[in-house]
Amino acid sequence: MTEFINQYAEYVPWIVLGLLLASGFGIPIAEDIVIIPAGVLIGEQMLGSDIWLPTLICAIIGVATADMLWFTWCSRFGTRLLHQRFFRRLLHPKRLLQAKHQIDRRGVWFIVAARFIPGSRTPAITVAGLMHLKFWPFAVATWCCVLLTAPMQFGAGVLVGYGIASKSTFGTVQWVMTGIVLAVVISAAVVVFARSRGSRSEPPRARAAWLRHFRGSD
Repeated sequence: MTEFINQYAEYVPWIVLGLLLASGFGIPIAEDIVIIPAGVLIGEQMLGSDIWLPTLICAIIGVATADMLWFTWCSRFGTRLLHQRFFRRLLHPKRLLQAKHQIDRRGVWFIVAARFIPGSRTPAITVAGLMHLKFWPFAVATWCCVLLTAPMQFGAGVLVGYGIASKSTFGTVQWVMTGIVLAVVISAAVVVFARSRGSRSEPPRARAAWLRHFRGSD
């Protein structure tokens, strides 16, 4: 097995890149189940920087590009889903405008928080795309987060492969970080909700003109 991996090690970066890019086309592939095992594999076989560095670069490019692809798909074609009868009943135009206003104001932080909460990456990107968060703020937030999270995941995998750390230790650290982020997000949501409840006016909404653009994109 070791000989086989060493023989075809040059393809590891491209395999990682391909798997991660697939998630940009709707295939449910989580980044951690690709990046961490790649790091473990490289650590166990003690492959040199000529392999792990291209793999890390491909991991960063793959995650960020896939996220932007999925965001673009949702922004361009996702409105068809919201025009279905079920969603029309669920989302009154007023609620839709309120959600749009919140995404415009806090969408970047929404994306940042989702990067650190397991299972929330794709739903957050989908919502941001459907609500037409501006592309460049989304892209900057995505790249900044991926430049942090991808090396962390890859490095954790390499350490596990070297035997310096264990999977359970990494899992504990990951859940602690998730708990901290969740606590911050919930606290912020409570503050926003309390302010909206304390105010006699209705929650702010985006301009109704956006609905015409929203329908026109269908």
